[in-house]
Amino acid sequence: MIQKGVDAIIVNPQDIDAIVPAIEKANQAKIPVIALDRGASAGELLSFLETDNVEMGRRAADYIAEELKKEYGDYKGNVVELQGLLGTSAARDRGKGFNEQMEQKYPNIKIVARQAADFNQEKALNVMTNILQANSEIDAVFGHNDDNTVGAANAVDQAGRFKAIGDKDHIVIIGIDGTRGAVQAIKDGRIDATISQVPIEMGELAVEYAKQALVDKKTVENHTFTRNFLVTKENVDKEKLWATELKGN
Repeated sequence: MIQKGVDAIIVNPQDIDAIVPAIEKANQAKIPVIALDRGASAGELLSFLETDNVEMGRRAADYIAEELKKEYGDYKGNVVELQGLLGTSAARDRGKGFNEQMEQKYPNIKIVARQAADFNQEKALNVMTNILQANSEIDAVFGHNDDNTVGAANAVDQAGRFKAIGDKDHIVIIGIDGTRGAVQAIKDGRIDATISQVPIEMGELAVEYAKQALVDKKTVENHTFTRNFLVTKENVDKEKLWATELKGN
């Protein structure tokens, strides 16, 4: 793209360090770069758009706490945290928000297991299977992403510990991202919730920022948090409502 002389580059880095040389080359060529979802540890970005991962971790903690209160009449219970790929900013920030919220607001909720599942559904299944064998009492699971939670749901099912939402001993499961797999799992009653990002709106805004900078010659925000929202069985079939929420109407 640099050799072709493009006017701007929009990139969604897989790794915040590995992308740096490419961004620095674009900087040398004076081509503005906009990053989505993950940023870069060095180099200069025109703008970085992301979801607030710390906030989403906090929302997951609040959701679990309120669901456990419905069950026990108080903020208490045993929770499993299936972490993402250790070292990534998403795993770090989602875990930070979740654990800080639990410690500060819900001290009687116990994290009985915390283990990396690497954002991978198969690994999450294996990790959760081992955790279920070691813990006879689990009330909820927080997965750093939806692959983690779908894998956890599969493990709960295979272990014979699946209870329908609303039944006694139901294990509350919530993840992050809003993938189609998670949405379907909510519709099927296999997981309780996901906190969805808005990747389409994020992409649209990146294009708008490029236009503002290149065509309109305006200064754009160098860092933007895009919105997130909770998807549960109550609103999972109302995708038009989601679109309305996303646009803030």
